[in-house]
Amino acid sequence: MKKIWEYLKQKNHLLIAIIAAVVIVLLAIVYIQHNRIANLKDKYQTEVNLKNALLDSTHYYQNKRNEWVAEKLTLQESIKNLDKMNGQLTAFQKELLARVKEIEKNNKIIAAALIQTNVKIDSLRNGNVSVDTLNKNVTFSDSTKNIQYKIRVNNVYPALANVKPTLSFQEFTLPNKQFIEFHWKNDKKSGYPIAFSVSNSNDYFQTVNIDSYAIPELKKDDIKPTFWKKVGTFFTKTGGKIVYAGAGAATMWLIMK
Repeated sequence: MKKIWEYLKQKNHLLIAIIAAVVIVLLAIVYIQHNRIANLKDKYQTEVNLKNALLDSTHYYQNKRNEWVAEKLTLQESIKNLDKMNGQLTAFQKELLARVKEIEKNNKIIAAALIQTNVKIDSLRNGNVSVDTLNKNVTFSDSTKNIQYKIRVNNVYPALANVKPTLSFQEFTLPNKQFIEFHWKNDKKSGYPIAFSVSNSNDYFQTVNIDSYAIPELKKDDIKPTFWKKVGTFFTKTGGKIVYAGAGAATMWLIMK
């Protein structure tokens, strides 16, 4: 009876080892096939995201600081491939690419952006006015969060044709804080494409055009992997060893028996 029990026990161990090896091999096959499909899907999504970024226009909205924010999708592709698409790029995107290529000669770029900002002052009529009759000049000044200036008009004489007034900018400052950031759009279906935004603290600064570039390797699932992504990465690195170990153990068991 004892011999029969030992025999069954050994057979059960062998059966478990064989089943474990088969299951691991099947899981490896399933994962490899799934990975191939995922890579094809990722390649297709990358092409779609690039097309969307090429056609995207600048979007404007106000943030919690009441600053106007300009946002646009980022061009995420290799420099080599973007260079081949030169005919599809706008003049502004071509300039961005040219600047990136210049820097790439010495430093590896991760992300870059080109921003065009205009300063528009539509009115300075609400400032303070100081009239100096002794020195014959008038001074206009103001100091707000958006602008500080002090402008003086000299040679102010009443009805004197031979005297020409002069204008003197003694101070003219436009303080501005510009905040720039890259982020993943909250769009799971599109694989979380990268977008770029810029905001200005000064109301007189208007961002009229932006374009940005990021390397293809920047992917949310790679930088901030999900649980299943981590499992897949672990299996990719150790799966082969596990399969060989399981199959090897089963084979050795058969040989020794």
